[in-house]
Amino acid sequence: MRRQSSVLALICSIIMFGISCSPLKAQTEKNISIIDQEKKKQEIDSIIKAYAAINKFNGTALIHYQNKIIFEKSYGWQNAEKKIPNQNGSVYQIASLTKSFTALMIMKLSEEGKLSVHDPISKFIHDYPRGNEITIEHLLTHTSGIYEVLQNKEYFSLLHTGKSITRDKELSYFKNEPLAFEPGTQFSYTNSGYILLGIIIEKITGLPYEDAIRKNILNPLKMTHTGFNYLALKSPYKTVPYSYISKTKQEKTEVWNSTLTGPAGQIYSTAEDLYNYYKGLKDYKIVSKETFKKATTPYLSGYGYGWFIDGLYGKKLINHGGNIEGSTSYFAMLPEEDLSIILLNNITSKKLEKAGNTILAALLDQSYTLPQPKKEVTLSTDLLKKYAGNYKLSDDSIIHILYENGQLFIQSDTIPKVRMLAEKEDLFFLQDDDSEISFIIKKGEKDVISIKKGLSSKTAEKL
Repeated sequence: MRRQSSVLALICSIIMFGISCSPLKAQTEKNISIIDQEKKKQEIDSIIKAYAAINKFNGTALIHYQNKIIFEKSYGWQNAEKKIPNQNGSVYQIASLTKSFTALMIMKLSEEGKLSVHDPISKFIHDYPRGNEITIEHLLTHTSGIYEVLQNKEYFSLLHTGKSITRDKELSYFKNEPLAFEPGTQFSYTNSGYILLGIIIEKITGLPYEDAIRKNILNPLKMTHTGFNYLALKSPYKTVPYSYISKTKQEKTEVWNSTLTGPAGQIYSTAEDLYNYYKGLKDYKIVSKETFKKATTPYLSGYGYGWFIDGLYGKKLINHGGNIEGSTSYFAMLPEEDLSIILLNNITSKKLEKAGNTILAALLDQSYTLPQPKKEVTLSTDLLKKYAGNYKLSDDSIIHILYENGQLFIQSDTIPKVRMLAEKEDLFFLQDDDSEISFIIKKGEKDVISIKKGLSSKTAEKL
């Protein structure tokens, strides 16, 4: 859910993370020809297939450009076990893209005079610590300094259960933690702030968050396949979430508890519903042009009200992604070009934003490179032996790095013995797996191993 905000965040080498800038061709100022459209469709298809080939795209893509949908196609499995392919109507969890809906609802209430973004949150949540200093705008822009609730281990453990908790219990996981910085002075992406915005929406509207969003955004925009409780959803188009999927291996993951992620990440949707969302935003059907402009004005670290904002080729890029175990979303708009990119996956993929960036480059006739499968490099025996040893995790479990016949292997209570392949001098990967293992060796300090898989990251010190 954290957009690796960092996080996450996101498309232009943002995306996370340059592409040289050159004047756009005259064809971008008018509808592209049928021949050009077919060429672009083939190019987009080739880009997505390149990401699918490295197991980083499994889902649906919809691209709108200059008054029409120029590309809509699905890839991979909706349900690998039952051999049901993803379809253009497949339903995906959109995770942190939910934040844009929450922010839009807040801005609608502001337009109606029911709140001001400069109101302190104590006006609505009376007993919140330092609530007189934290404003609604601080919550919208991730500049409140409030503790990230996902860092609480007990809270995080509840995400893979169907247990419901009270709002007061949810607040207890972050409410009394000290602020990381003075409100308004720094940017730090936090789901906690958007949970608070959801409470404010409920108090002002007198409706549950879900009903307020449905009444004021989903229904007017005819987003009929969008909802909130993915665990309870009964639909033949419901995607199964996978932490990793390839031609020979599928690792299912549990659906996150939507009652916990709430206004920060609980919405599910389809590509076509999100296309209606794009049209509604572009045509100012929910809030006025002036209000939307304010919402998409960058504050600290280029974040506005529920959106990341960047400059690209002299154009304004508005975007947001979402990433939880088993689901990844990416939604981008270049309003001046009438261009929108919607990418939805039912896998954990840190490459989805990069895929969107590549598609954007292709549409605007810019250079780009396609992803390539990882290749093993050969390292010296001395270096491999240096990495071998036992490494202790924070929970006291042990990771064993074994040297055998010129090769390294990794093993633990949860990881069967498997060979590690060197990608770089200090970076290794596993065959047909999403794991990355890196070694950090600093003079005068203990050697450290870092293991990343999906959204999880663990570090261990050498014994």
